[in-house]
Parts: sequence; C-alpha cells; structure tokens
Amino acid sequence: MSKQKLGGTWTAAHLRRRGWTNELMRQLLPAPILFMNGGHPVRLWNRDIVREAENDPRFEQQGLEPRAHQAAAPGVRHARALLSQAWDGADRDGSPAWLLAGYYHSALMARLPAAAKGRSLPPAQAAAWMNEFLALEQRENAGGAPAAMKNFLKAGAWLGASSDHPLAQEVLDRYPQVLLSAARQAAAEFTAAQPEADLEAMLGMEDFPVPLLFREGLATVWSVWYVPQAIRTSLSLLIALNPKDEYPEARAMRRRFVLHLGGTNTGKTYAGFQRLKSAETGVYLAPLRLLALEAQETLLDAGVDCGLSTGEEEDLREEDTHVAATAEKLDLKRRWDVAVIDECQMIADRQRGYAWTRAILGVLAPEIHLCAAPEARDLLLRLIESCGDVCEVELHQRTTPLICMSRTVDFHRVQPGDALITFSKVGVLSVAEDLRQSGKEPAIIYGALPYATRRKQMKGFLDGEMSYIVSTDAIGMGLNLPIRRIIFMETEKFDGVERRELRPEEIRQIAGRAGRFGMYDRGYVGATQNLGTIRAGLEAPVTPLEYAVAGFSDLVLQADFDLLEVLTEWNKMPTVEPYRKLDISRYISLISKIREMGFLLTKDQELRAANIPFDETEDALRELFFQFLRRWQQGESVEQPGLPEGEPTLPELEQYYRKLDLYFSFAKAFDCPVDLDKLYDSRERVAEEINEILLHRLRSNIRFCDRCGSALPLYHRGRLCDACHRRSRSGVPQGVGRRR
Repeated sequence: MSKQKLGGTWTAAHLRRRGWTNELMRQLLPAPILFMNGGHPVRLWNRDIVREAENDPRFEQQGLEPRAHQAAAPGVRHARALLSQAWDGADRDGSPAWLLAGYYHSALMARLPAAAKGRSLPPAQAAAWMNEFLALEQRENAGGAPAAMKNFLKAGAWLGASSDHPLAQEVLDRYPQVLLSAARQAAAEFTAAQPEADLEAMLGMEDFPVPLLFREGLATVWSVWYVPQAIRTSLSLLIALNPKDEYPEARAMRRRFVLHLGGTNTGKTYAGFQRLKSAETGVYLAPLRLLALEAQETLLDAGVDCGLSTGEEEDLREEDTHVAATAEKLDLKRRWDVAVIDECQMIADRQRGYAWTRAILGVLAPEIHLCAAPEARDLLLRLIESCGDVCEVELHQRTTPLICMSRTVDFHRVQPGDALITFSKVGVLSVAEDLRQSGKEPAIIYGALPYATRRKQMKGFLDGEMSYIVSTDAIGMGLNLPIRRIIFMETEKFDGVERRELRPEEIRQIAGRAGRFGMYDRGYVGATQNLGTIRAGLEAPVTPLEYAVAGFSDLVLQADFDLLEVLTEWNKMPTVEPYRKLDISRYISLISKIREMGFLLTKDQELRAANIPFDETEDALRELFFQFLRRWQQGESVEQPGLPEGEPTLPELEQYYRKLDLYFSFAKAFDCPVDLDKLYDSRERVAEEINEILLHRLRSNIRFCDRCGSALPLYHRGRLCDACHRRSRSGVPQGVGRRR
C-alpha cells in the first residue's frame, strides 16, 4: 500500500491512546491492514471504521478500565455529554450574548478531547481550575477568560470521572451562565474598543469561525474574518464582477467602433480627427497633456469650439461643443456624437491603463474611434464584443518606408533633421551641450520639461531655428515633428525599477517618428552603438496585449467600512478575463501617510486627495501637498506658491513648475478659489526662463566631471563622477577614461 493511501488509517498505538484495548480491537474491529515499516509489520485500521465502532456500548463500558491513564477518554466523553446536557437545558434566547456563549460552548466541546489527553490531573489541580472557570461569572473584564477556559478543558476528564462530586455538580449547574457572563464581558469590551462595529451582524453570520474566536478573541474575528468578508459582500453588490457592467448607460446604447491600427506615423490619429472635426459634438482623449493641447489648437484652428481638461489645467466654456482631454478626465455623464481615444495600447499599463478601459467601456458616444498599435487589436476587439457593440477595423500603413541603417552613426557627424535619443535628463542636457559646443543648435525634449517649454522647443525646431533634437523617449508618443533620422545613443533605460534593454515595442514607438509624411520620402533609424539591438527590435514580432487594466469606481465609497480596508479587499476580489486590477499601492501609501500625519478626512476626501496627480516621492512636493491639506482643513486659504528667490537653477525652476501643477490640481480637487490669470502668467514666466536656460545658459546649469568631462547628475555632490571617483580610490591613473 502506498504512503498516500495510509493517510486515512490509524495504528494500534493511536487506538490505545483513544481508549482501545487489544481485546476490544479483536471484538469490534475487522482484521487490520499490515504495513511493513523497516522490516516490521504495523497494524492499521480505517479511521471511519474505528469511529463507528466507538459508538458500540461495549466500547463505552470496557474501553478504558485496565490502566489508570486510560481513564481519560471515557471521562472526557462523559464530561462532553454532561456539559452538552447542561447547555441544552438552559433557557436561551437569540441575543448576541447568548449567540457568543453558544460559540464558546461549541469551541469547548470541539477541543475537549484533545485538551484532556495525557496524564490524569491531581484532584486538587482539577478543582482549582474548575473554580477558576466558575469565577468567570463574577469577573468585571474578559481578560482572563481564554486562559480559564483552556484550563477548564484540561480538567475535563476529572469532571467526567467525578461527576458526583459537589464541585462538579456546581460546574454543571452554572455552566451556561458562566459562558453567558464571559460572553457579556467580551462583548462589552469589544464594543467599547470598536464602537462602529456591528457585533450582532457579525455573530449572526454563517460559518462563524469558532476556532479563531477561541484562539484570538472577538477583535481578531472582526478584523481578520468579518470585515474582509463583509466588505467583499458589500462590494459584490455594489460593483459588477465584469467591469463592462459598471456602465449601464453605455450598455443600453448601440455603439459603433472604428479601430484604427498602425505603427507610429501611419496617420491613424489623423483619420479619427477628420471625423471628429465634422461631428456636432465630440471628445478627444490623449495620454499626454501636450497632445490634448495640440488637439484643442487643431480643432480651434478648424473653427470648432473646443475646451481643454487635463489634470494640471482646465480651459472650458459653455459654448464648447468639443473637449480635448487626458484619458483620466473623461466625463462619463456627458453624451457625445463622436469620441476619439488615442494610443489605446496604453490600456495594459498597470498605473494608467484603467483610464483607457474606463473610456472604452463607458464613453457615451454612438461612434467611437480607437487609435492603437497593432498589438492591441485582439484585446480591443474582445472588449468591444463583450459590450455587445459592433466594430470595423482599418489598417494604416506607413507611406514613407522606415529603413534601419547598416552602420553605426558617428555622434560628431549628425545631420540636420536628426533626433538623438538618450534615456536620462542629464544625458539629454550633456548631449545637447556637446552639440552646441560644435556649432549645432538642438531642440531639447525630456519628461520633466514643462509642457509650455517643450512647446517652445518644438516650435524652434519646426521654424528652423534649431536643426537637431535631443530627447528622451518622451518623443515617442504623439509628437509629430519633421524628423529625418532617429539615432539611438543608448539601448538601455532605467524604468523606475531596474536598468534594462529596450523592448521591441519601445524601439518601434520611438523609431517610427522618423520620416514624417509629406516632408521626407523615407525615414531612417540608426544608433551610435549596439545597432544590432535596434535592428532586432524593429524586426522582432511584438507580443499581443493580454489584458486590460481595470480600476475601482467611486462606488467603493458606498461600502460602509474603512476606505483602506475596502481598497485592500477590492484588490483581492477576482475579476474576469481579460482584466487585471489597477496597481493601488500609491493610493494605499498616500492615504496611510495622510492618516499618519493626523488628518481626519472623510472617505470621499481621502480618495480625492489620493487622486491628485503629483510625485509623492519628491520631498518638496510631498511637503507642499500636506501644507495645502493642512491649510484647507483649518479653513485657511490655499495660496499659489511663490517663485524661487534669486536666480533659480534649472532643477529649481522645473520643480517650481511642478508645484504650480500641484497647486492647481489640489485647488480643483478641494474647490479652492484659483486666480487663473496669475497662475497662467507664472507658468509662462517659468517656461520662458527654462527655455532661456536651454537656449543660452545650459552649460552654466550643468556640472561636469573634472576628470572625464561627463555631465554630473544635477544634484550630485563632489567634482568627480562615480566612475572616476572609484578609479581614484583604486589608484587607476587619471588619464584613463577621459572623454574630452
């Protein structure tokens, strides 16, 4: 017999511990199974057969008489029978205290056999523990109840064997009332500590965890078992398991989708825009504020009244028929004739993808144009089909071929119309300064650059004032510039977690900016190093998207529990394919920090605060956020932050621009008055100063390594870069590694 099959059997030694004798085994049990263990036979019996045989009267009468230590088992059985009889005879009602007392009784009955195993207790010890149990009826607190009940269990065999003893009779007479008193004490202490808790509802739940109650107490049952279960029940009633069912108005519509698929620079967004221009009302959703701004300007230039709504600014008028917005700012209550949702492959992004999922499932428009990379095709079609909507697919091909160069590019021989790509701000500034020193004027684009400054830099390139671009991968999404060649200076990037090689889809997104239609007959992609990596990325098949990210709705506020607990349980709840949950770590972290700082906010206010877009890992922004929150809670005005004093550096100006964005976002979230003209003037002034630095004072804002000449990080301390500092400590000659 295999060991796996032995799991349902007991040995003769185990049976003896249950009160069996060899004589009883012969009389009441079938022939044993013999299992060879180490060359010796071991007798085994099926557990279920043994348990059934223990109900035989002969077992009850003879089972534990031969040896003194075997008297425990019948004593325990007798004790259980007596205690059950005492409990059943009590005049109970359905009050919470009696319910809780009943759970204590169930726990005692379940644990009594195991607790009473072992050597017989001295009568004096058993009597002491019985008196300790009886004293629970007079206690004013429940603190000693768990220990007293556990000791009571250990003395259970004595109670059964000495049932005619006066103390045993007193225990049996008072048993229900002792448990009731202990229950009342525990309930009172729990209610005092958790005044918001619904004890009666918890005690009335099915499958109440009696073992957990006995081990840990009511507070643990509430926090570990009841609250998560109640939250999940509440959320399941409020929020549909399938995200599509959270938008009943959209499900009631007959919507038609047009899916525009193509790589970068294939005209898919342009096609959607043409339809948007001719619609009576419409909305355009973008991943970046800059793209929303460009869309607004394009529609305004076409004579269409178009407003703007992003996380950092708002420009809306009553007469607007159209709105250009970032995806997160979609108004789900407003109806449109046409909607255009751009860069829909973002739907799989763990931080922001929920906004695209929400827009596609919930936008109230009979005609919806989705612009996406080819790898999003199957996923988007699956979502549209699940909604019961119809879809047609339009494939967009590049009209200008994209050619990968055969040789690496010498950095010093770049040509007008080239865009040089590096993946850090310091790298961009250093490369730009190198170009400028050799007489080549570049435009500069990177993620931390204020949008107004970025637009000024782009305008300089479009107007021919600058013949080159130096950029991070910020150039890859939606920036339509007359670029002839994309030149990768790096093939690795730091993604916030690790430094890794570029993925094929990232290479294609950036490379596709080369060869703008109508300006060049072809586009070129090259690299200053690792050209093979770029070529492989362009040729590699891109894996289709597998899931759409789903976020939580405002319905979580209707669950009558703590917001953090609700969000945590929402995150644990299952969802259907092909959805994955939004990464809510930022919400959890920020709300926790708000509470640590002593702010007392409603659930709605906590969620509004957590939705404000700013980088909470940046100390200055985090401090400003809490300063705003404190002033608002105290009823004081939330003022626009002042400009840095003196002659601020590039990092200080960029940080100040982010502070202005935080100020506007906070004011909008908490309905604080904002002087929009003053805010606009401040932004323009900062953008102009940053642009001035980039154009004329860049080198004075960059520090270079004294040894190798490479640009130092903007907040770096010391005169040497890290690599040169290590070489100096190891004794490597100073000339090694010189770049200039």
